Amino acid sequence: KAKKLLIVGIICLVVSGILFFIGNNTDQQNLDIAKNATNAYDAAQQISRNNQSEGLINMVRMALLGFGGVLTIFSAFALLKK
Repeated sequence: KAKKLLIVGIICLVVSGILFFIGNNTDQQNLDIAKNATNAYDAAQQISRNNQSEGLINMVRMALLGFGGVLTIFSAFALLKK
């Protein structure tokens, strides 16, 4: 059981790392939107959508990081205890 949890924890950590490195650079996108905007309201709407999608990805990434870290640490302790 501890080996399976260790594997799941490591997979969660790897997926979290992948999400970190493939994430969009929304700061640069927001800057481009602001520079090329002709209407402040539309630009604000686009920037808001960018920030919301980034927030969702960061939330999933952090949840996977925490879950994977806890599973990995506790299952490693359980394996060393045996």
